[in-house]
Amino acid sequence: MDMRAKVCLIIGAVLLLVGIGGFALGIANVDEIEDAQPTFVLEDVTNGTLSVLDEDGQGDLGFTFFVKAEFVDGNEDGSWDHCDSTTVNITLKPGIVKSDWSKLSHDLDGDFYYEIGSEGDGCSTNREMNKEYYFENDSYIKLGRACYGCGAGEFSFESNQSVYVVNDDDWNFPPAIGLVIFGFIGGIGSLCCGIVFLLVGIILVFTLKDESVQPMAMNQDGQFVIQQNTSSTSQVTQISTSETVLEPYSFPSTGDGETESKEE
Repeated sequence: MDMRAKVCLIIGAVLLLVGIGGFALGIANVDEIEDAQPTFVLEDVTNGTLSVLDEDGQGDLGFTFFVKAEFVDGNEDGSWDHCDSTTVNITLKPGIVKSDWSKLSHDLDGDFYYEIGSEGDGCSTNREMNKEYYFENDSYIKLGRACYGCGAGEFSFESNQSVYVVNDDDWNFPPAIGLVIFGFIGGIGSLCCGIVFLLVGIILVFTLKDESVQPMAMNQDGQFVIQQNTSSTSQVTQISTSETVLEPYSFPSTGDGETESKEE
């Protein structure tokens, strides 16, 4: 198998395992997030006093009121019956923090207002989706909200029916939420990349040939040979060495004797 194909297959397999592990990590911590939902700060009461902390100075989300009832419009007047039969009066409230995020609070002034589903729908039955329960518990249905955008201080109310109150700022997400996000997002990314690498590796397996490099060596005669296998060798190049004999340079001889000239 070609080395490039091997590398792609190995990387793909590792990424797939990482992706599966990420999904498992996310699923294992989902239950902890579900357990992080706020609980009732007041239960089955017709009056109460609560403290608004507003730790960031930008105003709090306030309180949501629930009642034990069912979504029924017996008189068919277009309004849910539990809204018609339940009233909530605010007797004490902190000042309103006029922040950009809570422009609606400027008009509400911390008072109670009916809200079942989406903002502005009130208790209308015109839309079937205008229903909300206490975190999938259909024993408690939403009535309305109060003290939206309130600053720090005391909040008091009275009602003619028993109500159940949730502090909307009590959402304390556990560290597990980071593991869930990392697990699912990382898992999806790793799985996608792993599948791509595996596909590329499979393609390379069938398209590339295994071209092994033939080793070369020099024999005793100074010849380079290719070692194709253990039993045979093939000579590809022969390099012969020759010795160069250096002979001493001889200067021209002028003769040992001198010609004597006789002068007469």
